[in-house]
Amino acid sequence: MDMDKVVKTFRTVALVPTISEGKILRSGTEKLNRITIHSLWSERCLERGKNVKIQQTYLVDLSDKDVITLMPSDSSSEILSSISHSQESRAVIREVPSQENSSKKLQHLEIWSKSRLLSVSDLTAIDIHGDVYADSEFSCFEWSPCENKLLYIAEKKVPKTEPFYKQKPQNNKDDAGSGDGIKKGDEYVFRQDWGEQLVGKHQPVVAVYDLKTEKITILEGIPDHYSPGQAIWCPGGGIVGVAWENEPFRLGLMFCTNRISYIFHLTSDGNFKILSKKGLSVSSPRFSPDGKKVIWLERLASGTHHATHRLVKYCWSSGEIETVIDIIKEKLDDVNAFRFRGLYIHKLPKRCWSSDNTHIVFSTPGPVSITSCIVNTDNKKITLLQADEEEDSLIVLDVVDNIVLCSRSNLRFPSSLIVGKLPSGVSDEIQWISVTDWNCFPGLENVEHKIYFTSATSNSVDNVKQLNALYLKPVSNPGQKVPLIVWPHGGPHTNFVNSFNTTAAFFALLGYGVVLINYRGSTGLGDNYTECLLGKIGDMDVKDVHQVAEEVCHLSYTNFDSSRKVLFGGSHGGFLVSHLSGQYPGSFKAVATRNPGIDVCFLSATTDISDWCAVESGGQYSLSDDVPKDDLAKMYNASPLRHANKVKAPTLLLLGKKDLRVPCSQGLQLFKRLKANNITTKLLMYDDNHSLSQVPVEMDSLINSVLWFNEHLNISQE
Repeated sequence: MDMDKVVKTFRTVALVPTISEGKILRSGTEKLNRITIHSLWSERCLERGKNVKIQQTYLVDLSDKDVITLMPSDSSSEILSSISHSQESRAVIREVPSQENSSKKLQHLEIWSKSRLLSVSDLTAIDIHGDVYADSEFSCFEWSPCENKLLYIAEKKVPKTEPFYKQKPQNNKDDAGSGDGIKKGDEYVFRQDWGEQLVGKHQPVVAVYDLKTEKITILEGIPDHYSPGQAIWCPGGGIVGVAWENEPFRLGLMFCTNRISYIFHLTSDGNFKILSKKGLSVSSPRFSPDGKKVIWLERLASGTHHATHRLVKYCWSSGEIETVIDIIKEKLDDVNAFRFRGLYIHKLPKRCWSSDNTHIVFSTPGPVSITSCIVNTDNKKITLLQADEEEDSLIVLDVVDNIVLCSRSNLRFPSSLIVGKLPSGVSDEIQWISVTDWNCFPGLENVEHKIYFTSATSNSVDNVKQLNALYLKPVSNPGQKVPLIVWPHGGPHTNFVNSFNTTAAFFALLGYGVVLINYRGSTGLGDNYTECLLGKIGDMDVKDVHQVAEEVCHLSYTNFDSSRKVLFGGSHGGFLVSHLSGQYPGSFKAVATRNPGIDVCFLSATTDISDWCAVESGGQYSLSDDVPKDDLAKMYNASPLRHANKVKAPTLLLLGKKDLRVPCSQGLQLFKRLKANNITTKLLMYDDNHSLSQVPVEMDSLINSVLWFNEHLNISQE
């Protein structure tokens, strides 16, 4: 297999767009039968070396199922956008290059009508706050009910600083030697931020833009020890949002749903009130259309970085909190356990309520796919949108007037949009209309994808024995074996689902079998499965992955070559493949590992989520106390570095210089140990963070991984 084929294959899969947003628009006399769907897609552009945002609009007739697709447009410069409730206006926050310095970005807030640009405000020049937040944790961009104001989150403005001594221009009239608001000697003061992929986000504030006066106001009343985000307008005035505790220290927030936070209400006169209970982590407050109820997600603010959530309902008039869906330990008797075993969603859709103010619609990862549900918030009844036999992943994007917009995909079919009317009865099935084509990705027609279930044979835990995996297998000639890439997910508390995976497709198109393994500790199977891994990382998860890898190779219908297995994984997946190559040195021919955790003791002092190291290895976490020797021993015993001297497989390390979650010093430790033991090793260091998701970096790391596997499996040139 030559390099040109590998590069060409990557270019092919890289062009697959993924849906990031979708909104249903309805207006005028056509309201009953016709809708407009406004969608946003992300697509890699190799020539630009970045992801581009594509705005796509569809006109759908619900009666005759006719769909008209309008021409797409590039909206990459838009970091946030929001359509008003009346659909008469659209607000955009856009990043534009500075005329004085093209490398510097300015932020503009634009207001558009249906026909023209109404106004532009240069937020950078106004200088009321720092950069506007557009991340997945804090950000919001909301029109007020009256459509005269916009709500968003931005970085708090800090005073300018300068050295204690700075020579001034001769005509400087500032005799004091310092301008208004400039602090001397504070230029090196350390400011905590919120960690990996939230670098530079130190102290968010809630900002309101008034369209009539074109003035920006920073809302007062939120205590300084909170970082606010996810704000929405209250029907009667004021806002509701999420406030994270930022004292005594900010731990990394990205991918971590265990940070202490509160649902708060800030009245229009600045009165701040906490609505949720203490000791919890909360997210996604959503008002019912009539404004009488608020729902949100919550879990204990401790333990695993991601786990099962509870869905609660808050009565706005009485202040009473009621649990709608509780923490599910294993499964519910009246819901298909293959589809649903608890809430693992990070966020609810912005619009998730049905028009009756009773039902909500959302999606959550299940055991092997993303499942969409309708939940009655009064009687707690859960109804699945998909038929029992369906295995595709279905993600709710928007709900309005009982019309639901979803994306669906599986391992061979890229994301497509579908829309349908919510069923009137529990037993009714929703009738879907395909908005975009639903086609197998070219080349994957001859690739089988299956779901494999088995029971764990090691580390016996009562009622926690189920393992599952998804695999792709190129169809081969009779008797021909295909090499297998063994790929455990990161986290460890996440899971692989049956949705389109560009990397897995890339491997399969090049003739590799790929097995995506959900070991115990994975999400989607109930809280018992998630929690059982604590204190057993580096042991239970390693044994589970090895067991599945061996079993799928010996299934009569897979034709996987057990003598040509290789390892691929990132983050905790990198931790696992580093363990596997040391604990089972004769089982794998090559390894490619991205930003792996190698030495948990050392990692605890350098990562942005130091609590992860203590909790996952079975110890206790404290910022203020010394780490007990027993806990240090647990971290040491969990580390892949213990087994590095037994590694035989050639190892490719893919590291990010800017990684705050697993700093590159971890991978460098493994690199040095393997080199000292004369193991074939290669290290690629990228100017990127933990995910290595910059387009040029992703391309280089994946192509190098395949070439590494080809070389050490002696796959011949074609």
